[in-house]
Amino acid sequence: MNLTIHRGTNQIGGSCIEIASDSTRILLDIGLPLDFSKVSDAEQQSVVALAKTWCVGVDAIFISHYHQDHHGLLSVVQPEVPIFVTAGTEKMFKLNAVFMKPFVNAVDKLILIEPARSNLLEVPVTIGDIKVTAFTVDHSAYDACAFLIETESKRILYSGDLRLHGVKGILYKQLPRDVDYLILEGTNIEKGKIVRTELETRVELIELFKEDLSRLNFVWCSGQNIDRLVNIFSASRKMGKTMVVDVYVAAVLQEIHKLNDKIPSVESHGMRVLYTHGSDDDDQAEYYLRFNKQRIRPNDILQNPERFVVVIRPSMLRFLKMNLTVPKANMITSLWKNYEENEKEFFDWVDSNGYHRRHIHTSGHADRNSLVQIAEFINPGRIIPVHTEKKELFFYLFGEKTLLLEDEMPFIHF
Repeated sequence: MNLTIHRGTNQIGGSCIEIASDSTRILLDIGLPLDFSKVSDAEQQSVVALAKTWCVGVDAIFISHYHQDHHGLLSVVQPEVPIFVTAGTEKMFKLNAVFMKPFVNAVDKLILIEPARSNLLEVPVTIGDIKVTAFTVDHSAYDACAFLIETESKRILYSGDLRLHGVKGILYKQLPRDVDYLILEGTNIEKGKIVRTELETRVELIELFKEDLSRLNFVWCSGQNIDRLVNIFSASRKMGKTMVVDVYVAAVLQEIHKLNDKIPSVESHGMRVLYTHGSDDDDQAEYYLRFNKQRIRPNDILQNPERFVVVIRPSMLRFLKMNLTVPKANMITSLWKNYEENEKEFFDWVDSNGYHRRHIHTSGHADRNSLVQIAEFINPGRIIPVHTEKKELFFYLFGEKTLLLEDEMPFIHF
């Protein structure tokens, strides 16, 4: 049995892990590096070409969640290879195929994998002589999962991306224990306690909304971060404000609501939908027609801006300049700070209008103390770092249990 981390031993994102027996090969994630858009065309071509070699002869691919640094190279996968995802990931892939064309992610080849439930029998997927079971974990992607990989002789748990400070952090206690190997993400291993929990972002939003009740509130967050969208909705409702989203975010909430009716939907929870552009696309038109009853026009917001919380993103800047420039507003950013670096034009507009800037965010990844808590619960024989730039710090936390690998260095016959 061989284990190879193709990428992820020395960087955050772009993860791809192979587990192979004499007769079966599977991949866990096949992610796009976070810096892919910043490197040269030649380097991009090299990344794609390398990923193609990983996929040659592979029997199945298991995607832990819908962030691009875990699935962004699916377009290189041969058509006959099955791709296993959870229902939440499937929903997001299909929505992105509609709204973010071209989005080539083999959405016609997806096979649902049902995560294990504490009160139900597990439903593993068997590929050749390898058995894979999904377990739901808390992350900033809805329905993210870890994978237990079982062979005749070993049990390996791949954490995917996870955290304990989210609203479902307790899910780590459903993960299997006493595995032989734990492949553990270490994005935040340098950090101590995360300042905010996910629920604390809601409290901070409420407090900010209270500071000046006459302001319009803009929030730039990921339209795929369901926990954050729920907190924005909850804080808005608490303060008697109406949450406004564009058609894409409305579609995201609507589709995830079908999986979990605790997630608010536009149609049943009093949100409004802003049409930032028209659509001649037949697939998108379905959603534009669907939300017509919830549609709000810019003038409706301009007449009483203090009543609204509007979820936006920099790609809407032209629309915002033309339609929603108001005298007073909060501009709340609620995502990884690094994403702000390339948005100078957006923030020039924000600052030129004197809008109050505030960053209210928390990570989708476990902090150092949480990594220890997770590892102590699972009690693995060895811990293999992945999704980290500081794998040597695993020795500081876990001592001789730590097994350091390098990219493309097979760990053979374990």
